[in-house]
Amino acid sequence: MFLNGFLLASLFYFKMESYYEDGLFASIKSAIDSRIDSDDNTDSVAVKAMNTCYHLLSNKGSTFYNSALGPEADVIHSTTFDLMTTRGACGSYSQVLARILKTYHIPVRIAQMKASGYFGAHNVIEAEIGENWVVLDPTYNLCFHRPDSKLANFNDVHNDWTYYSKQVPPDYNLNYRYEDVRYTNWTKIPVISPAAKSILSLIIGRERANTFSLRTLFMNTYQVYVYVLVAIYLPLLLITVRGLLKTKVFPSPEIPVTIRNVVKYLKLRLHDPRGASSSYTH
Repeated sequence: MFLNGFLLASLFYFKMESYYEDGLFASIKSAIDSRIDSDDNTDSVAVKAMNTCYHLLSNKGSTFYNSALGPEADVIHSTTFDLMTTRGACGSYSQVLARILKTYHIPVRIAQMKASGYFGAHNVIEAEIGENWVVLDPTYNLCFHRPDSKLANFNDVHNDWTYYSKQVPPDYNLNYRYEDVRYTNWTKIPVISPAAKSILSLIIGRERANTFSLRTLFMNTYQVYVYVLVAIYLPLLLITVRGLLKTKVFPSPEIPVTIRNVVKYLKLRLHDPRGASSSYTH
C-alpha cells in the first residue's frame, strides 16, 4: 500500500509539473503571437520564436552553471529547468527553442554539430518549413540567409561557409564551421544503441533513421515520467487488487481470480457481508 501511495503521489506531482510547463510555453507562444502580423510567414514566425528564446535565456547560464541545484538539475532536467537556468548552454537554448516551435506545430530536430573533429560541440535547431529544414542557432540568435533571401539549411552553410560566415555575430565561435552533423548519438550505449538504430532503419528507412532526433521525443520530461510511472503502476495495481480480492472478498485464497468469481463473491459480500464464506461452493 505504501508503494501504491508513493507511485500515485509521484504521478500527481509529475502530471502537475507537466501541466505547469505546458502553461509556461503557452504563455511564451502568446507573447510571440502578439508580435506576429499579416506579413509574417512560417520563416519569420520561426525567427521571432528564436529571438524570444534568445532573450529569455541569455545571461542566465553564468549565474547557474556551477550551482548545486539538486535532483531537478541532475536527474529530471526538464525543459522548464533549461528555461529558468540555461545551465545546459547551447543544449538549453536548443531544447527551449524546439519546445517553442512545437507549440506552432513546426517539426523540429536537434542537430549536434561537429567541430574540431568532435560531435556535439555545439547544438542548433533545424525546423522543417515547407520542404526545407532551415537551421536556427538560438545561442547566438542566428539564422542564415541564402542569396535568394530564404533561410538556409545545414548543407547550404556547410557547402559555402566562406559566404555564410560573414553573417555571424561578433561574439560567434568560429570553430563552429558546420563541418558535419548528427541528430542522435547512436554509439552512446554500446550494442543497445546500434541495435536500436538498426531496428529503426528497418521500420522507417536508413536515411530517415540517420536524421531521426531522439531528444525531440522527450522534451516534456515530466510527461515522460508520467508514462513510465503509469507503466510501473498498472501492473502493481492489478497485483494489489488481486490480493485484496483474495483476502477481503473471496472466502478462500485458492479460488481463481476470474471476472465470474469477482462478480459472484462481490454480490455475496454486498448481500450478506458476514455470510459470504459460508456461501462458498467449488
